[in-house]
Amino acid sequence: MQVDPAGRVIGVANGVIGHFLGRDWFSAHIRHDVRRPGFLNLDFSSDQKREASTFRVIELAENLFNLQHIEGFDACIGQMRGGGEKIESTCAELDFGRFLYIHDIDFRFVVPQMVKGEDYDFEITLPDGLRVPADAKCKFVTTAINPDSISNTLNKARGQLPSDRAGIVFIKVPRRWIEDPATVAAMTAVVNKSLANTDRIVSVKFYVSHLEIGNGMVHHRHGIKELTNPGSRFHQNRNWDLFTGYVVPTAWNGMPPKWQRFFFWPESHPSGGAGLQ
Repeated sequence: MQVDPAGRVIGVANGVIGHFLGRDWFSAHIRHDVRRPGFLNLDFSSDQKREASTFRVIELAENLFNLQHIEGFDACIGQMRGGGEKIESTCAELDFGRFLYIHDIDFRFVVPQMVKGEDYDFEITLPDGLRVPADAKCKFVTTAINPDSISNTLNKARGQLPSDRAGIVFIKVPRRWIEDPATVAAMTAVVNKSLANTDRIVSVKFYVSHLEIGNGMVHHRHGIKELTNPGSRFHQNRNWDLFTGYVVPTAWNGMPPKWQRFFFWPESHPSGGAGLQ
């Protein structure tokens, strides 16, 4: 019996998501035939949207599978069960968790405390043992481009970080936010101005998930820009960059061996010319 490879992969992804989040949640937030589709619902209205939405589902499944052993994982995905905007923001948290994990940075997801200054998303442990709180923010894919809004984002993150410890803020932005160099420059300027008014945040890290589909290939790249606050009282001439100097693995999928990819499941690499880069 012939098995469709693409169907097998999406079947595995659907099973993983159903396992972690439940079949009812899957039906409400992944299926294509719901009345009010959201961030993760499959979209078959065009070839491009079908491939992009399918990739997003597979990516979520990979994150769930590979990060399930990280401390605090259950609390992280528990937020996603709430639906609505929590889905996209939690996907962003998982994206940052993946980025930390593949860079071999020790971290844990923090259980929400609902207390000001104690409600951040991650605790990162640096090589010398210093533990640094980090909060993740996300500009939704439907959000209009507005660099000035980054200031409010940082203010909200600052309120969720402890006042007596160095803090890091991750901000995921849609790809279209970085397509115009002038917008990138404006975002950077807003961050630098905001950092000049706080000594609590030591670093802000922008992240972009860049997906290109064409010619039978899916190209998925990650963009990161790290900005340091030299005026922070916690700076102490430390290098706060976490992701510089990383050498992308030369394997077909650009991921380290410890990361299980679902494409071409159960094989670990493509048998033909198509692949994910």
